[in-house]
Amino acid sequence: MIDISSAGSGITIFTLSSFPMGFRLTSFADDTDSLNVEATEVSGFEKLYDGNIFTFDKTSPIMLSVGIIPNTEDDINLKILLQKRKSNTSNISLADAVTMVIGYSDGGRNVLSKGAILGGAIADSLSPTGRKKTNEYHFVFGSFDGFQSMKQGISTVVRAGLSVLGS
Repeated sequence: MIDISSAGSGITIFTLSSFPMGFRLTSFADDTDSLNVEATEVSGFEKLYDGNIFTFDKTSPIMLSVGIIPNTEDDINLKILLQKRKSNTSNISLADAVTMVIGYSDGGRNVLSKGAILGGAIADSLSPTGRKKTNEYHFVFGSFDGFQSMKQGISTVVRAGLSVLGS
C-alpha cells in the first residue's frame, strides 16, 4: 500500500544571511493547506495562421505556500525572514537567498533553491471564531534539485551508474 500520510513531514529553511544554520518548520496549521505547491507551467504554445500549434519552453518559477500555527517558533522565524525582506523608510531590504528542503514521511525529499520569500503575515489576524488565523507564507524558487521518494532516488543513481558503465 502506498503511504500518502503527511504525519512526520517537515520543512527546513536555510538562508544566506538571516538563518545560515537553518530552521525547521513543524508547526503546520490544521485549518488550511500545510504545504501547497502550485502547478508549474513549463511550456507555452501559439496557434499559427495555418491552424498548427507552435510549442516552446519557458522559464517557470516554483511557487509554494506554507500554513503555520500563529505565535509558534516557526511563525516567529518566518516573520523575521519576512521583515528582513520588507523595505520601508527606515531600513533597506536585504535579499536573502532561500533554500528549502521538504522531507516527507515516506523518506522522500525535495530540495528547492535560488528562492525568496514573497509575502506573509507581519502580524497575527483574528478570526470570527475566536481564534487567531493561520499565517500563510509564500515563496518562489528558481531551481528544483530533489527527488520525490527513496525509490526514485535509488533508480536515478542506478541509471547514472549504468550510463557510465555503458559509455
